[in-house]
Amino acid sequence: MSLHPIRQAAQFLLGVPTQGINPVLDRMLDLAQATPLCFVAVAGPDAGEAMSQLWRRGYQRVEAARRATCRAADEQSDVLLILGCETLADARAIAASTMSMLRPGGTLIIDAGAFLDEAPHRMLCDSLRDLGLETQPQAYLSAEILATRPWSRSRAA
Repeated sequence: MSLHPIRQAAQFLLGVPTQGINPVLDRMLDLAQATPLCFVAVAGPDAGEAMSQLWRRGYQRVEAARRATCRAADEQSDVLLILGCETLADARAIAASTMSMLRPGGTLIIDAGAFLDEAPHRMLCDSLRDLGLETQPQAYLSAEILATRPWSRSRAA
């Protein structure tokens, strides 16, 4: 069973809209299979607007993720969304500085729609793998790149 109907049911039960204003954010939430019950961290130049939209949709456990600076913030987020990066270097830097906030098994989604060519998408996927995240073999084909933090790389393990 896909989580998409579960997400819609959770939104309906919480009384929040099931369709959003931002199609990129909608696709990112669908990829992450996120529900309003998830702990969501948001980073990047468009993080403020995304946080506002998430709150309006009923997501109450949302935080800004600028940089992981303390162990108390580590491994708390179910989903980490990175939005609005104009360059590959920016997306890499933000992913590297915030990924420790993602719990083992958590999902990182990067809005890579600003990178028009295939090469930056491939390089971003390679960078995410270098950081220890897992991506699907053809993740570079999408405008939103999904990566997961493997369970075996947990600090607690």
